Amino acid sequence: MNYQHITSPCSSAETLVISFIGLESQEVKIQPVVKVILRSDSEQLDEVVVTAMGISREKKALAYAVQDVKGEELTQAASTSLSSALQGKVSGVDITPSSGMPGASSQIVIRGVRSFTGDNTPLYVVDGMPISSASDIDTDSRNTGSVAGADFANRAVDLDPNDIESINILKGQAASALYGMRASNGVIVITTKSGKNATKGKPNITFNTNLSFNKVSTLPEFQKEYAQGSGGVYSPYASTAWGPKIADLANDATYGGNTDNAYTQQYGKHEGMYYVPQRANAGLDPWAVPQAYDNAKEFFNTGVSWSNNVNVSQAFDKGNYSFSLGNSMSEGIIPNTGMDRYNVKLNAMANLTENWTTGFSGNFITSKIRKQSSGNEGVIATVYGAPSSYDFNGIPSHVDGDPYTQNNYRSSTFNNAYWATENNSFIERSQRFFGNAYVQYKSNFGTDNHTLTAKYQLGADAYSTIYSDNYGYGDSYYPTGYSRQDDYQITEMNSLLTVTYDWKINADFDFSLMYGNEWVDKTTRVTTAQGYNFNFPGWNNIGNATTFQAGQSTTKKRTVGNFGNLSLSWKNMLYLNATIRNDVVSSMPRGNRSFTYPSVSLGWIFTELPFLKANQVLTFGKIRGSYAEVGMAGEYIENLYVTPAYGGGFSAGTPIQYPFGSVTSYVPYYRIYDPNLKPQNTKSYEIGLDLAFWHGLVSLNYTYSRQNVKDQIFAVPLSTSTGYSEMVTNGGAIHTNAHEITLTVNPVNKKNVYWDFGFNFSKIDNYVDKLADGVESIMLGGFVTPQVRASIGDKFPVIYGTSYLRNDEGEIVVDENGLPQAGAPGVIGKISPDFRLGFNTTLELYKFRLSAVFDWKQGGQMYCGTMGVLDYYGVTQRSADYRNKSEFLFEKPAVKQNADGTYSPNDITIKGENAYDYFNAMNSIDEASVYDNSFIKLREISLSYPVLDKKFLHITANVFARNILIWSELPGLDPEATLGNNNMAGAFERFSLPGSSSYGFGLTFKF
Repeated sequence: MNYQHITSPCSSAETLVISFIGLESQEVKIQPVVKVILRSDSEQLDEVVVTAMGISREKKALAYAVQDVKGEELTQAASTSLSSALQGKVSGVDITPSSGMPGASSQIVIRGVRSFTGDNTPLYVVDGMPISSASDIDTDSRNTGSVAGADFANRAVDLDPNDIESINILKGQAASALYGMRASNGVIVITTKSGKNATKGKPNITFNTNLSFNKVSTLPEFQKEYAQGSGGVYSPYASTAWGPKIADLANDATYGGNTDNAYTQQYGKHEGMYYVPQRANAGLDPWAVPQAYDNAKEFFNTGVSWSNNVNVSQAFDKGNYSFSLGNSMSEGIIPNTGMDRYNVKLNAMANLTENWTTGFSGNFITSKIRKQSSGNEGVIATVYGAPSSYDFNGIPSHVDGDPYTQNNYRSSTFNNAYWATENNSFIERSQRFFGNAYVQYKSNFGTDNHTLTAKYQLGADAYSTIYSDNYGYGDSYYPTGYSRQDDYQITEMNSLLTVTYDWKINADFDFSLMYGNEWVDKTTRVTTAQGYNFNFPGWNNIGNATTFQAGQSTTKKRTVGNFGNLSLSWKNMLYLNATIRNDVVSSMPRGNRSFTYPSVSLGWIFTELPFLKANQVLTFGKIRGSYAEVGMAGEYIENLYVTPAYGGGFSAGTPIQYPFGSVTSYVPYYRIYDPNLKPQNTKSYEIGLDLAFWHGLVSLNYTYSRQNVKDQIFAVPLSTSTGYSEMVTNGGAIHTNAHEITLTVNPVNKKNVYWDFGFNFSKIDNYVDKLADGVESIMLGGFVTPQVRASIGDKFPVIYGTSYLRNDEGEIVVDENGLPQAGAPGVIGKISPDFRLGFNTTLELYKFRLSAVFDWKQGGQMYCGTMGVLDYYGVTQRSADYRNKSEFLFEKPAVKQNADGTYSPNDITIKGENAYDYFNAMNSIDEASVYDNSFIKLREISLSYPVLDKKFLHITANVFARNILIWSELPGLDPEATLGNNNMAGAFERFSLPGSSSYGFGLTFKF
């Protein structure tokens, strides 16, 4: 805040006391120009947070857990992704990114899941407007159990952290109950910059620009000793690297340039070289000097991200505004991937009269995300699987003169990664507007203790996203090409009326009552077009298809909610809050459309007791508890017919498509819906303790919550005799125990030195209590085996697959050759971690400001198919180390079976020359690819310094890095890079797109 003229009340005064509400007062010597920076003082101001329905309340008055993150904390490391900017900074929130690609999906779950197969995404509320944040397309239904194809972003990718002033996370149902069914998974309340704190009289202009460079965060350790082939013999099209030593390739009997063979007879001997058929196919000199190539490192690019944001804000006597323009342009570490996003935002508020206020908030976003596929169709399969003897980067990916015939080191099971990035494209194009306008009337009727506030708000969230998947002519899975476009047109209108009456009954009692009505109308139109078998190569477009199929569906959903909120407080000590909401939902069966949910919470600030008020150690203490119920509606469809497609194969392809010539076909949809479907119900219990010591030097918050979710909605299998495959019905229950601890410490708070640090601890355990009758587990994604499941009696979720063969004592049993054996399928891994701990710290030394965020995940497991397959291929250093041993034992404690049927400790050694047999056996056992998923990451580190600090211009320079250090038990892979944008996220990995590390710098200009 800038004051141009200050008049001293006394001409003889020598000092000036400068103060502001919520900031520490400072005493300075009177001079012509005085510059003072005031720090926040939590003891002078009771922090105000935005809760449900835009209600601003003192944080001390809340009887449930909320946690806030300020805008500067989100942008200190220049992250352009809201989800990554939140990682490690809040407790009770699990954030699971799918990869380090620009625009990659990221799942955010608050206090565990409520739904086995449904949406567990929290509700986002931006400036009072609920908006969509989930993915339009679930990778499980589109990508063959999430194990193939491209990722699909969730709509939170549209938000620019630079526009955010603060975030409040409403974790429990009591905190979010007023939002009704949509808030079953918690609420993220976002307040954007509004200009209310801007200087009056002139615009405040802030411009920041950041440039970062991204690289792959970690890579497997590849061996550079053995060549492509099998059984010690070189084979130029083998998928494995169990051939001879690379140094011996020139002496190979069939391809060596030193030996007498068909190639040396035709071209003459080439001493010290060997013949490479792929080089000949590409029109290159087919003779090469044997050497090892770093194929994975050479494939990945250095990605570049450039983000800019300009904000103009101004305050007036009767209003304020904030206008911002932002753009983010990112090139990914994989060729032809990236994201371009442009944001425009306007917030404005005007006091029309003493009683009437109006305001507007609007956001427009346009974006383009360029992706690549992962899993079985992914580019990583041939990058990581490439033998080091093959020049993957140097040999063209197609044959000479024919760009549509791939040239690869192996057969056509997988695409050559370079060919795929040039010919296959996966693009998301979005345009979105969301915002609201409101009018508010507020009057105290000429009294000091009565206030009536009436507010009507009308908002919209409308977006159009086109998902374009194009497989080029010559693709391994679609040899003659394939194109698909999905056009999602979604419009949601939101009407909200609230009337609040506040009455200060006397000096001790305060009373507040609110009534609200909310009307939500959502229309979703999906237009899908698919084209098969291109007429000719070179134009990878749906217009080039010979077989074309299209469809369109329109769904409408309306929710009408009426709600009330009662708040009572006594002596700033006891706070009681109760809510009730009734929702009527059109998407449920008739007769089951109206639902009512209550909540109640109570907080007691015991340090307001007379004998504790003067305590100088425990300066604040509150006990709180709450109970709430909230539901989640399902989707009910009476009759549905579809055009069938019949396919097969490993992971993709539909050889029979209708219309088939002039013949079309319609069949009943494979899924039916229970006519007695009812919403799932969540009952939540929460208790907590908030303590502050030595006037805020140390603050401690603890929360325990229990959630009981019943009447889960999911699809259960049906007998084929019914004519259907599954029925959507109620049938399951899950409960969650959550412990959250937040500790903040401010040990140094001096004029030139400031230091604080904090911990965010979360322990969240989901347990599956029951499923539908006769159902023991349900699949969430993966292969036939392994897969991710929800299983009765286990933590949610689990990994299911082929286990090691064990005896009745649970000991692994090896065969007569000392090799492990495959046992029965079952639960082979538990995904849920033991706990998560985030650490945040800020150190200010004179004008330098250093911030860092660490994130520790302890426990939990994941299926890592990549490492098991790479060991089997023989491309890892681990496989070479075993091969070079004279002999070795199976790596886990095991037993062998004796002739009399008894067991004794395993002592059967395996010769190094039989290492392939060992890894082949391991690769056939899913449990062998289950790894502990503990890790510690340095999420962020940043350093800033004000290089210019003048009256008319302030310039701050900063350097930053993200995800540059990883300590993990998963060898060579990012433990967070997994498949799926749904409930299997973080659990399943097989040729996933990798994570990335970022280094960059930026400048901030303030005028």
